[in-house]
Amino acid sequence: MRVRFRGISVLLLLLVSSIAIDALAQDVESDRLHDGKLLAQQAAMSSLKGDDSFILRESWWNGTIVPGAAKLIQQQLFKRNEYQFWFAVPGREAVASISIYNSAGELVESEEVSFEESNVASTVVRPDSTGIYYLRIALTRKTEADEDWAVIYGWR
Repeated sequence: MRVRFRGISVLLLLLVSSIAIDALAQDVESDRLHDGKLLAQQAAMSSLKGDDSFILRESWWNGTIVPGAAKLIQQQLFKRNEYQFWFAVPGREAVASISIYNSAGELVESEEVSFEESNVASTVVRPDSTGIYYLRIALTRKTEADEDWAVIYGWR
């Protein structure tokens, strides 16, 4: 009986170890550096300082975008908050743009924040009501290569 218990314990230990190693590998993969996210974070630095600064959220989105194409990102926003979104791609020739739409598909008034680099775009929005909103990110570029992208955001 004792031997059997040890055998089951060893098997259980191996199984738990295997799951822990897989989880660790996934964490390492998700924590790897992302050029688009780093560019967006650099662009956000000035908005994250001072008395009236934005609080950067840990959530972020990324993927690959084809020049001339657009993507939508769904996000719930709250009426009394103010949000700033940053969209960045690593390619220096890229021209990034970001706009926000409400759940009815209407363009929401927002304040564009400009940067010297055309591959970073940002906008500040103050929602009129709490609800689902859509960020529309788009990319134009002189070449046809796809780009990795990242969007980060903060609130205050």
